[in-house]
Amino acid sequence: MEQPLVGRVSYLNCLPVFQALETGLVEMPAEILADHPSRLNQMFREGRLQVTAISSIEYARQEEGCLVLPHLSISADGPVRSVALLSKIPIEKLPGKTISLTPYSATSVVLLQLLMKRFYHAEGNFFTRPAGSQVWWNNPDAALVIGDEALQAVHQTGEHYIYDLAEEWKRWTGRKMVFALWVARPQFAREHPARLAAIWQGMDLSKKWGQEHPGEVVERGRSLTNLPAPVLTDYFHRLQYDLDWGHLDGLMYFYRLALECGLLERAASLHIWGREDDRYYRIQSA
Repeated sequence: MEQPLVGRVSYLNCLPVFQALETGLVEMPAEILADHPSRLNQMFREGRLQVTAISSIEYARQEEGCLVLPHLSISADGPVRSVALLSKIPIEKLPGKTISLTPYSATSVVLLQLLMKRFYHAEGNFFTRPAGSQVWWNNPDAALVIGDEALQAVHQTGEHYIYDLAEEWKRWTGRKMVFALWVARPQFAREHPARLAAIWQGMDLSKKWGQEHPGEVVERGRSLTNLPAPVLTDYFHRLQYDLDWGHLDGLMYFYRLALECGLLERAASLHIWGREDDRYYRIQSA
């Protein structure tokens, strides 16, 4: 078959997982395609990617067409800096006010709506700003920002209230927040188990390289942005890329609350691929 396509989020948060792959230090039998999370979600849904990072909430919506790859995620256990609500007024005063949502994420949008509905007992007047527009397009009272845009905004702003959504999740639930998973198409796993195993191994080895060479990852991040090294060092230190039981617990609780808040249509379960014999394990939400 042709080289399979592997989706990579086009933000700095994927750099520790992909830098060794993209610089040739680790090999992987696939081509890497970088794009916004919402675009990767769509491409996987359309069958154009065999393996990809996918928004954790989008996994729940596409569950039957996904196998979760083990030991890989984009997560946080507290503040993450790159998923934030910037607000002109305190969050307690946002009920009925206009809140601009990023067009590039699915999980962050649901997380914000869940936090406001479940824990702040308030709902704003949400709208999604156009792709490519400025954060404060149409002059909202608050704006959800993610990725590199959030890092820049959080680093530079001095006049707005800043609510780190991963920190808010940790404060209210005591759990880790999983923003994205890596998944494979079940048909690809069945028909090409050895190739999928090699792809998974390549990403896992590249992740380990990133964890062992934080200085080189920071330097690469600095060359891609104008953010200072201390900001990037702190950022990469906060991000987590594993998928252990603590992450799974936080993820399943996120699905449960999203369902209770009417933000998810059905209960979700995780189908986790087992690379040794191409079986998968199922974890049912509570």
